Parts: sequence; C-alpha cells; structure tokens
Amino acid sequence: MKISKICEELIKPSSPTPHELRDHKISFIDERIPHSSIPLILFFKKNENITQSQICSHLKTSLSQTLTQFYPLAGRMKSQYSIDCNDEGAYYQESKVDASLLDIIKNPKSNELVQLTPYNSNGSSSNFQELLAIQVNLFNGGGIAISISISHKIGDGSSLCTFIINWCNTSEGLIRRNTCCTDSPEMLSHPCQILRKNTTSEASNTHMSTFLKNPSNTGANKVRKDSNFVSISSTFPPRGICDDTPKEKCIPIHPVAENLAVKRFIFTSSNIGKMKAKLINWGYNENATRVEVILALLWKCFMVAKGCNSVAIIPVNIRQIIVPPLNENSFGNFFLVTSCVASVENEWCSLVGKIKSAIRRIDGNYVEKIRGEDGFEFVNSNFKQVGELIMSQGDDIRVLRVSSWCKFPIYEANFGWGEPILTMVAFLGVKDNIVLLDSKEFLGGIEAWVVMADQEMTLFEQDKELQDYTSLDAIGDLN
Repeated sequence: MKISKICEELIKPSSPTPHELRDHKISFIDERIPHSSIPLILFFKKNENITQSQICSHLKTSLSQTLTQFYPLAGRMKSQYSIDCNDEGAYYQESKVDASLLDIIKNPKSNELVQLTPYNSNGSSSNFQELLAIQVNLFNGGGIAISISISHKIGDGSSLCTFIINWCNTSEGLIRRNTCCTDSPEMLSHPCQILRKNTTSEASNTHMSTFLKNPSNTGANKVRKDSNFVSISSTFPPRGICDDTPKEKCIPIHPVAENLAVKRFIFTSSNIGKMKAKLINWGYNENATRVEVILALLWKCFMVAKGCNSVAIIPVNIRQIIVPPLNENSFGNFFLVTSCVASVENEWCSLVGKIKSAIRRIDGNYVEKIRGEDGFEFVNSNFKQVGELIMSQGDDIRVLRVSSWCKFPIYEANFGWGEPILTMVAFLGVKDNIVLLDSKEFLGGIEAWVVMADQEMTLFEQDKELQDYTSLDAIGDLN
C-alpha cells in the first residue's frame, strides 16, 4: 500500500479561548498516565452525495467549531499537571491512499494500518506536542478513514468517544445550518462564556466544571444530542508531585522491535450463546457476561501460543461504579486497573471466574477510596500493584493487555454522510494486546482485535475452539 501526504496544518478553535480559561488543570489520575496516544480509526464507505474534497473541508470547519467547545485539546501541556489552552491548534493531516477501502478492511495488516494514523503509538511515551491529532485518509474509489488520536495524558477511551460524538453533532448541525442558511447569534461567543452567564445552582451541584453546553440547541440549529463536557479535575485536582517518567522494567510501556500481526475475530451472538452453554455444562453457575466469556477464550489461546503462564491486565472504567456516578461524558482519565494470573494448563472455562473476580474487586466500596484525603496515594497504589504482581511472577510469564470498548457509542459517529462501516482501536504497535468492540455487522456480537508477534499469531489462530466460535472474514455487506 502506498500512502502520500497531501497536506498538514494546525486547526485552531473558531472562537478564541477567554483568558480566564487558559490554565486548565488535569486530574491526579491524569498525572499518573504517560503522554502516549489513543488512536481510533473510523472507516466510511463512499457517499454519492458528497465528494472527498467536500468532506475534508467540512471536517476542518466542524473540527474548528468543536475545539471552541473542547478548548483544552487545542492547547499544549505546560507542566506535568496543567494545559496552556493557548489555541495553538490540533494537528490535521490529509493523505491519499493508493488502495481501495475494501482492500484494507478485508486484509488488515499492521504495517499498513499504522500508516493511517497520525502517530504510531507503540505503547511508549511520545514526544508529540499536540494533544489531539487527526488524519483523514482518502482511498481510491471514494471511501475514507478518519483516524483520531488524543493524548492519554489528558483522557481515556471514554473521553475520546465523548469528543468524537460531540464533533459529529457539531458536524451534523453545520450541515443543517448550511442547508437552512441560518446562523445562531450565540455561535459568535465562546460557549464557556455563554455558560458562565447562565450558571445555575443545579450546575454547581454537579461538583464538576462544565466546559460547555452545546449552544446550537434552538430552531434549525438544534443538534441530535445535547452535549456536556465535564472536567474530572475539578473533583480530583492534581497534586503536582507525581513522577511519570517511564521506568526501565515497566512492561506496559516497553517498545516493540519485532514484526507484529493484527487480526479481527468476530463472535456472533449465537456463538457467544454456545460458549455460555458450554460454560454451564462445565459447571460454572454464575451469570457470565459476553466480555468475560470471550476474554477467557482469547486469554487461553494467548497462553497456548506463548507456551507459558500469563498475567492479564484489565482497565476498568469507574464512571458508573463510583457513588454517586459521574456523568458518562466526564472528560479525563477515570479508570482503575485490575489483573489476574493464570496457568497455561487452565481450561478457558476456568478463566471466566478469574476474570469476573478481578473485575468485581473494582466495586463501589473499593472505588470510594479515591474520594478520600489519600485518593492520590490510593490510585498510585492501584497502578503499582499491577507492576508488582508482574515482577513477582518471574521471567517465565507473559503479560496480556486487554480492554473492552463495548457499549461505547463509536458506531454512532455520523458526521453527516453515514455511520462508519468499521471501527478499530489502533494500538497497532502494542504487542500482546486485545481490544473488544461491539460488532457493527452482527447485533449482539463482539469483534476482537488481536495484536501479537507474527509467528505467535499463527499459533493463536490455529486453536480449534477459537475457529469454531469465530470468523476471520465475517465482514458483512460493505459495498
């Protein structure tokens, strides 16, 4: 695949950020996270009603308007715990891909997919300055892929989805406004200034600092969903004492030197039902979730391919676990990490209980400790426990990083020309990594994106039960 850069620029907010909003503090959880990227790629088939050139122009305009709302993403880190919201801009690139969209989707290759992203996240700390980066890839025949990366230093996967859905809402609203030829006078002001003029006691009761309420909410300017951008740092302010320098033996941020392979495995709803039936026949009496069952099988295949025992690292989104729960649109890192150990001799059915027990540990009582005076120390301890567990297992063990993006609304990302036909979390340089997403093609199904060393992937996909329960080529109707 040949890919060539057409242009690159910085997209600035359409309205300047007021001086009083220039200094944005990140949370004490953000402090613990290295400055690496979270890349997501959205693939869209050709729309006969809009050209690639029109799409690019529209994306830049709507991105500029959205950055006025999500103004920290257009700034730069000025210290370990604060962002200078200086409107310097988000990175934007357009690239021409000498291949068709279908060619890329039907035969995904790690070394090709990574070229569709603005920054190649290999799991290590990054030296890029932009907190948000966009790459729009134009395929032969009219399809496009939009790659969106945010710095993990300021947000997690949930934060990225919040930004994307709000960008889509702005984009759709812009299309309607262009169609109706109307303008909202409120759009001339910065949304946060509008919000400050209309602050209510209800807003203060949220104990959060709300960056925006979408100003285009009347008449022809009404967007599909109202959107709130809520800063977690108001409740969990930074401590300014954290050293996030990568440690030599910090496995999760080790760079990768070998050739990697990426595969997508589809678990349909009916096959997940068969897996749960087998689990019951095996003697497991608790109600297992789709994610727990699928991770168990994939973890077993991983250990067989590696030929050794393993530690699975699982981040848990705690927005809805903490009491009272946070707004799902809360922006920033708000997760804790759990882990479990297994032997290569374990049956996959036995791994379901290990995974469920590990996730259950991150319950309301556990998470409540984050609110106390020692909240920062609690988070620090949670992150360190995983590393300590890995080190205690010796050299003959392999780490599997797993994450679930299921129930995140990424397939609702409609900029105005249709929803994506495929979405992938492009941790393509992170070895031994599994990401689960809801299936676009099969209702109730899950797709698993697996990244492993080339030779080990060959062993991984030869597992008989994995072959029975999944399909590698269930692409569906993409034409």
